[in-house]
Amino acid sequence: MADPLSIAASVVGVTVPALHGTRLLLDDLQKIKDAPETVQRLKDDVRSVDMALTSLRAVKNQDWEPLGASVAEEAKTTISTCTGACDLFRTDLHHWTRHSDGKLTWQDRANVGFFKQGEIRTMSEQLQNCKVTISSVVGIVTLYSSIRHTHITEEIKKTISTKRIKIKGAIGTADEQLVALENRVKELKLSTD
Repeated sequence: MADPLSIAASVVGVTVPALHGTRLLLDDLQKIKDAPETVQRLKDDVRSVDMALTSLRAVKNQDWEPLGASVAEEAKTTISTCTGACDLFRTDLHHWTRHSDGKLTWQDRANVGFFKQGEIRTMSEQLQNCKVTISSVVGIVTLYSSIRHTHITEEIKKTISTKRIKIKGAIGTADEQLVALENRVKELKLSTD
């Protein structure tokens, strides 16, 4: 089985640039003051991917081990695809809005609001797919971690129960020895009298 530290490091290695890319795209989208509705929805999709990536980044090293390298590779592929899509869309967005400075000119508004609707919807769908995949991985990691902690808790309960039985037995033995000792003291006291 692969080392959980190396698995986690490889996922973080692609997650950090993806977070950076989504935040740059979100920043560019927020700079468009009078953006069409599809761009507003795209902002929400970028935010949700950013939150999913942040959740993925918070996964602890040891939580990757039960999933194995294949899940991590799939997550890395999804994240890399998402990063590439964000970078490409950001380049396209700069090209589409090259005549504008914050507020869209009529030319850029027509371009973004009408002619590029298909590309924006495609990007939105791609981001939603990335978010679902990343959120699923985070959910699976959380589930495995929870199950592992449940098993550990059960083992601890069994150990405590076993120790409790041993302690009760030791207390019972100590009580018997104490009674025997008290009886012996009484016998010795009677014999000295």
